[in-house]
Amino acid sequence: LKLHRALAGGREGGGLDPPAAGQLPVEGRASSVAGCPGRMAGDNAHRRRGGGGEAAGGGAYVDKGVASNHHASGYPSGKAAGVGSGRDWPLQNRHHSNGSIQPASVDKNLSVQAALQGVEEADEPTEWALRCAAVVLENSQSSRVESECVLAKINVWLAPSVTRQALPAIASSALPVAVVRAIRKYRNEPLTAALCCVVLVKSSGSTTGAQAYLRAGALEEVGALMDRHPLHGGVQNVCLLALCGLMKDGGAARQAVSQGAVARALRAMESTAGREVQFNGLNSLRLLVENGRAQRTGLQEAALRAKVAHQNDDTVSTAADEVLAIVTPRFKEVLCWHWQSGWCKLGPRCTYAHGPVDLGQSRMLGTGPWPG
Repeated sequence: LKLHRALAGGREGGGLDPPAAGQLPVEGRASSVAGCPGRMAGDNAHRRRGGGGEAAGGGAYVDKGVASNHHASGYPSGKAAGVGSGRDWPLQNRHHSNGSIQPASVDKNLSVQAALQGVEEADEPTEWALRCAAVVLENSQSSRVESECVLAKINVWLAPSVTRQALPAIASSALPVAVVRAIRKYRNEPLTAALCCVVLVKSSGSTTGAQAYLRAGALEEVGALMDRHPLHGGVQNVCLLALCGLMKDGGAARQAVSQGAVARALRAMESTAGREVQFNGLNSLRLLVENGRAQRTGLQEAALRAKVAHQNDDTVSTAADEVLAIVTPRFKEVLCWHWQSGWCKLGPRCTYAHGPVDLGQSRMLGTGPWPG
């Protein structure tokens, strides 16, 4: 649900409306994934070569001299080509001698049209489907519409019921590299770049998946995207989500700190008071400080501002308190004298406890003393 809200999270700052189930907004209108082949017909027309259409009596598209009884990719047609139900190519990991996963390279011999057909026909992220998706995203001849349709199909593949099984295959495929390069390619197209970030978030749930994206340069491209659209709440929101997904260990967090992630998160939180941006910004700051040893300048003010703006939202308030517990000495460890006298003018900005509930919360956060 958080991912579906991601594109709309910073609506006050120009957020994106989330697409409906199975739909993708393109140029201000929704277009179904199933309708992508028709919309891409014009984009595919200029790629026809050789026989220029269907072979006589064969009914198969002929591309670059491939015989009519073969798939356009050059693989045999039918189940041997892995383009039937999309289940015919097994999920196989490639491993280095030291046990780490080696990402596959993009198939340079697979045509864009064949790759589009493979993506369209697949109903789960098999090795063949991931190979086809990577080809479309990375090929310079692919149009923005084609890339958006592929990104939408990947999001369909990454349903919660199959994501856990698919993550190892994605980490060892060429998809992480292709997604990162697509972020760079469509940096000036907020919708498309944001969809790339959503795919990154959903497919980097494992440590190996996050490492594959880090090796591909995801931190650099996500940071550059935030710099390109500093006032676009939807873009900032999905980028903050991506940062949280990538920082699964101290090394990644320290790398993010060295590349200016703290300043970008603070800037995003200042640009909009949207709930999702504030919540994901707070989570990013907590990871950057706890795991990345980031400087704490400005974090207290950002957390207090988020807490005041969403003081009736327990989720945001708790996230703010987690940051404040790290950056504020003795946070909520002592009862506020003004509150005990009847009124504290600071209200939610006060770093002292307003009652036993606040004192108990400080102990849960690990900042306050336990009785006895």
